[in-house]
Amino acid sequence: MNEDKKLIKLLEDLNTNIEILSKITALTFRKDSLFQGKNTKQEQIEVLEDLKLPDNVIALVIGSTPESVKSLRSQRKAKTRKTKTKSAKPTETEEKTGES
Repeated sequence: MNEDKKLIKLLEDLNTNIEILSKITALTFRKDSLFQGKNTKQEQIEVLEDLKLPDNVIALVIGSTPESVKSLRSQRKAKTRKTKTKSAKPTETEEKTGES
């Protein structure tokens, strides 16, 4: 039974790797059009995130490091959270009138 679990895990890992490889292959043919107008690494990371690629693959495609990709993603998420928090707070006028 334990051998079956090991085999299933190996097959799942293989499947994941095949999916990533096929996405990268497709990406190489469409890279110019995918990144058209996306001049910053942050914008390019967002495009590749939509393809659900891991950080190490994203780093390879954009010519960066996995640590840099992870850092840029964290910065964006923090900025998004900060924006949501600000927009969720009522304005002074809303507080005085009781509106939201």
